[in-house]
Amino acid sequence: MKKKLVYILFLIGFIGLAQEIPVSIATDTTAIKIGEQIQLKITVNETNNVIFPKLQLDSLRKVEVIESLPVDTLKNRLEKKYLLTSFDSGQYVLPKQQVIIGNKKFFTDSLLINVTTVKVDTLKQKMFPIKSIKKEPKTLDDYKYLLWWLIPILVILAIVLYYIFRKKEKKETQKIYVTPINEALQRLKELDEKQLLEQNKIKVYYSELTDIVRTYLEKDMNIPALESTTNELIETINDFNESSNLGISKETIKQLKEVLQSADLVKFAKSKPVIDEIKRDRTIAENILKNTQNAVQIKQDELVDDNVQEIIVSQKSPIKSNNIFKKYLIVFITTIVLIVSVLGYFGYKYVKGKSIEKTASEMLEEKWYTSSYGSPEVTIETPKKLQKQTIEIPENLKSIIQSQTTYNYGSLTGNIYIEVTSINFVNELENFSYDTGIQAILQQISQKIGAKFTGLHEEIRVNNGVEGRIITANYELENKITQQQNKYKFTLLFFANTKNIRQILVTQLNGDDKALEVSNRIINSVSLKP
Repeated sequence: MKKKLVYILFLIGFIGLAQEIPVSIATDTTAIKIGEQIQLKITVNETNNVIFPKLQLDSLRKVEVIESLPVDTLKNRLEKKYLLTSFDSGQYVLPKQQVIIGNKKFFTDSLLINVTTVKVDTLKQKMFPIKSIKKEPKTLDDYKYLLWWLIPILVILAIVLYYIFRKKEKKETQKIYVTPINEALQRLKELDEKQLLEQNKIKVYYSELTDIVRTYLEKDMNIPALESTTNELIETINDFNESSNLGISKETIKQLKEVLQSADLVKFAKSKPVIDEIKRDRTIAENILKNTQNAVQIKQDELVDDNVQEIIVSQKSPIKSNNIFKKYLIVFITTIVLIVSVLGYFGYKYVKGKSIEKTASEMLEEKWYTSSYGSPEVTIETPKKLQKQTIEIPENLKSIIQSQTTYNYGSLTGNIYIEVTSINFVNELENFSYDTGIQAILQQISQKIGAKFTGLHEEIRVNNGVEGRIITANYELENKITQQQNKYKFTLLFFANTKNIRQILVTQLNGDDKALEVSNRIINSVSLKP
């Protein structure tokens, strides 16, 4: 009786142990023909802290993985599916697959896959004549070689048009006569505008003041005023005044001597006159210029030819309106030449790919990229590789946020926008709330794009054992070109704990089936590293 009891307890324990193994593996078929697909499914009766394997294939490497599908979260379990195929006939054994749940390792059963060839009856098979090669439709890139002939032709045409329509602007010269007195008075006005006295540059002020007076005297009276000392200049003026009967008063000559001596004291003896004395010397200098005008009037006829400064001013003839049209025509032709040159050198497809946003249909047809971003990693499949953005953490948050990385593609106002952000905290956060975090993100994005979210919906989402939320909403933005409201759909995957936050944002035009297909493919491809 005791032996039976022991046997029953052992049997129950064995059954209980078998039930504890929460991992199973299954396929939709184990026998295929060459090139057909098998759907392999690993089921785990657990939803937390599960790491699925990188599939171990047969030892001969004859079985290939076509696609590793995202993990499906069901009520109380997780399912991971793989699409397999083989192009060699035979029987192949897939070894046991390792699945980690928590810190424990579990193994699935091994599988036997039978791949057979396709039988072809060459006797009964009807023979058909060989078809000719079908030509693909011509594209702009096929005519690229012709553009290299078109470019020089357009350049030559633009040059010819330029020389035909160019009209030289006739320059008319006009002589403007400026008398020495007018030149001197103008220089005095400019000296006042420099505000040298306000800047305490008294030495510079007196140097320019005496230079104006000496230059005027040299031009007006034909005496070496600039190279003479003060005493030599005064003696020369006295002699010239008496011999030529200019009629300059002795008082004017006396005042000139006083102004020049004051300037000499400032420049060479470092004298610092008061502001009233400086202004008095400025007034006296102007009076000296005006009092010597009689000399200009007496010998006006001689001085017009010899001492008058001639300033030649070039005046452009007015441009006619038809010349403006011709210039615009040349600019237009040059622009066309540049556009054709760029298209000819790089090709239409390259230029379009660099300058014009791709449509959702084009994204689905082209190659997609599977990459990992941030730390902890977020693996995602996208139509274009995401570009890293430089994010500076504000000073008041550096004590909380240790690091933040953001990768994105597209625009929030374009067809498709993708953004992956990872944030790590310095210390573990206390009392973390999903609702608070999600509301903060929604508010930040709403302020950034200037739109309000409607139809907000939230669900729990578990990805590789990491619990999070998936939030969908709608919003509208005005198109600045068409002045119409564009409707967008907003999808946010938000995974967070007390140590870090990972969020995946995807937006697309609402009502566009292809854009929705792109968005769903991106969201379903998300895989988090636990």
